[in-house]
Amino acid sequence: MAMLKGMGWKAGEGIGRTFKQDVKPIEHQLRPKGLGLGADRSAIKDLDESRPKRPPKPGEERAPEEPQGLVTGGPVLVEKGPHKDLYGKIEGVDPDNARVMVRLAIGGKTVTVSQYCLRLVNRKEYEKNSRDLSRLSKAHKEREKMKTDEEKERLSNAGAPDKHVDRERDREGDRDQRGKDRKRKHQSQHDRDGPHAGKEPRQSSSNTGSSRAPCWLQRDLRVRFIDKKFKGGKYYNSKMTIEDVLSPEVCVCRSEEGRLLDDVKQSMLETVVPKSDSDFIMVVLGQNRGQVGRILQRDKEKGQALVQLQRSEEQVFKLDYDAVCHYVGGTDD
Repeated sequence: MAMLKGMGWKAGEGIGRTFKQDVKPIEHQLRPKGLGLGADRSAIKDLDESRPKRPPKPGEERAPEEPQGLVTGGPVLVEKGPHKDLYGKIEGVDPDNARVMVRLAIGGKTVTVSQYCLRLVNRKEYEKNSRDLSRLSKAHKEREKMKTDEEKERLSNAGAPDKHVDRERDREGDRDQRGKDRKRKHQSQHDRDGPHAGKEPRQSSSNTGSSRAPCWLQRDLRVRFIDKKFKGGKYYNSKMTIEDVLSPEVCVCRSEEGRLLDDVKQSMLETVVPKSDSDFIMVVLGQNRGQVGRILQRDKEKGQALVQLQRSEEQVFKLDYDAVCHYVGGTDD
């Protein structure tokens, strides 16, 4: 600039013989993310919800405004990935990498998720479903699907009740036929294996529904990995800590090397009883499920322990080893 002024140039004049006027440079305007080719940018202003709204009328109460878009504090639902169907609130946004930091409502863990895997929800939906674990169970999803199918069928058959009744009868007939086929198949298997060999399968098949293992997963539990097929048996018989519970039977674990393992099923784990009486345990089964305490006495022959819980220090409970697990989280002490 000083050199140009020394050569006789003045502010506002062009540079050179042919440029007699000051030409302003063309400023680059950043294209909004997701704006298609040929889209009118002026239409974006019409969609901007941050514009000033009309003042409320006398006596009119304005509902509290909810966060709009991917902003800090906005409630969202994760629709894809290891944290699918979990609700959370946005704690930060990385627009360059299209990543969003979400604090999950269940577990309180902060995870990084692609913005394309999130769906914005209103505050009412968030408060209703954010901590409801029953939504994540397979049975709940099947019930929801069944309700949706029944609703569609009811609407389609609103004008033909006789047809609806016939369809219900056909469905019951198909159910009875499937039950007869299963009994016939089981009976043929019984005859093939012999009268004595067939008793055990019949007893086990009758108890299939009642032998399902209860859910005991909790955060900050010290557990043992017992699946030989996972990752080629790399983590077999090793101890790890449950970092987060995604559903009643699925969790995220951290190995002793500090590596996170996603989508670990409950059937891959077993509870661990601490060796030292000074370590804390958590009751994972029964009416005292979720309470923390210490082991006072052990009976290795019966596989039981006398446990004193923090919330009931005046009482002592006799629990099976399977009902307690080593707890490494925070306590009330």
